[in-house]
Amino acid sequence: MKELSIFIDESGDFGEVVNTSPYYIVTFVFHNQTNDISSNIEKLENQLKNCGFTDEYVHTHPLIRKEHPYHNLSIDERRKILNKMLRFTMSCDISYYNIVVNKKEADNKMKLSAKIAKILSQFIRDNLSFFTDYEKIIIYYDYGQQELGVIINTILNTMFSNVDFRHVSPKQYKLLQVADFICSMELLKQKRNENLLTKSENNFFYKPQELSKNYLKSIKKKKFK
Repeated sequence: MKELSIFIDESGDFGEVVNTSPYYIVTFVFHNQTNDISSNIEKLENQLKNCGFTDEYVHTHPLIRKEHPYHNLSIDERRKILNKMLRFTMSCDISYYNIVVNKKEADNKMKLSAKIAKILSQFIRDNLSFFTDYEKIIIYYDYGQQELGVIINTILNTMFSNVDFRHVSPKQYKLLQVADFICSMELLKQKRNENLLTKSENNFFYKPQELSKNYLKSIKKKKFK
């Protein structure tokens, strides 16, 4: 059976607009299950252990901002971990799609929900042949935000009859951590474009162009086409 796995992560919330980060971002990572990535996962896990990292979950935004559980790690240690995630992402046969909404243009829960639903529905319609090529579609999401979970469930169940929804933890799946990584990079991109990066975010990158050149440019190669 040909199966498509979709790993989902989000940044932002359905609450009031916060000027320091007014974006709501949803990342979808697509993986054809016939493409085995077990050796990629094993390599990443070994590399992380060699860095002295024993946690099962690489959480990108706290890693960059030196927040718990990374507050005792040096910047070089944290950069090594992030670079391992970048290499793992680039080594896997996956693709991704980001929904980016400026909440200033959808300033309440109803408007934001409608905007996300409209964009997601249009993306699926534009790429219907891609999705219908699979006999089964499996959604992996931690359901951290009920509103987003409802949108995804409603749209996919309406458009397809072969969808399996799984409530999972990022610790269970490295590709869910990749979704978090890509989502975090997209957030940094949006904040950089409007000069909203925090001091800790700026300090993480040794050169002003490093974020664009080393990370965003690389990740873009995995964008859904």
